[in-house]
Amino acid sequence: MRILILGAGGTGGYFGGRLVESGAEVTFLVRPERARLLKENGLVIKSPVGDAELQVNTILAGERSRKFDIVLVTCKAYDLDSAMDAIERHVEAGAIALPIMNGMAHNERLRERLGHGRVVGGICQCSTTVNAFGQIEHLNPMARLVFGAFADQPNHLEIDPVLDEFLAVSSKAKFTSRRADPIDQNLWEKWVMLATLAGMTTLMRASVGEIMSTKGGSDLMAEFLEEAIAVATEAEYPPSEEYLKSVKGLLFDRNSSFTASMLRDMEGGGPIEGDHVIGDMYRRARDAGLDAHLLRVAYCHVQAYEVRRAKRAQG
Repeated sequence: MRILILGAGGTGGYFGGRLVESGAEVTFLVRPERARLLKENGLVIKSPVGDAELQVNTILAGERSRKFDIVLVTCKAYDLDSAMDAIERHVEAGAIALPIMNGMAHNERLRERLGHGRVVGGICQCSTTVNAFGQIEHLNPMARLVFGAFADQPNHLEIDPVLDEFLAVSSKAKFTSRRADPIDQNLWEKWVMLATLAGMTTLMRASVGEIMSTKGGSDLMAEFLEEAIAVATEAEYPPSEEYLKSVKGLLFDRNSSFTASMLRDMEGGGPIEGDHVIGDMYRRARDAGLDAHLLRVAYCHVQAYEVRRAKRAQG
């Protein structure tokens, strides 16, 4: 199986690197500067489950290459337009696109651009960052990938063989992989957790444990989670009791240093996925007439950050 990974940042670099490490045939579609660094230094992963230093294959957008069976889309939402430009030719040549991104709105945009039968859904649970040396830092032992067809894709004749083979290949790598058809429930559950985590940790500029150590933190976290659950329920994908139990274990742990990557991006002064993760959920809540005052505040907050960041960029 020939795998193309769009991006070699925290998510793409980690999962792609582990696939390379396991012997899979992987190519990274990256920007020129990232390609240069990977050629000079290799792909380096620092992880509690084992470090890796790998020589990897790269291509640039527009370069001719062999056909690929699957394309993992691991960009941030604000780079989605350029990502679609870069992968469109590979999907037209026969590849199935598998986005591993936060939120939900990107799925429909990808399907409209590339074809509903050429895009499947996926989520990952893996906390990573890229350090100043371009190395992938895996922040805790968890690394999990779940993927599958959408509920409105009844004809799996082209999708099934590719996903079956990708599952077989990824099962050899140093992360957990699972196929879930349809994938929609998993997508909504991940979004509920992430919107709550991102909304609260960015609003408070604090980790889960620090928020839980305040007098009102637990109540606010619970209120935010209920707003997100209400949006998913309105869409007919309420989180399961089993999933909510695991989520609450993460979001209400007084000893946890857990933060959303969005907070780390804000602290570094970088662009964020505020509109995609929090704004989209707030708009759905508003359109459905749901009470979403914390989502509204969180969305205003991330917008204000972007405005201030833009002003700083202008000098």
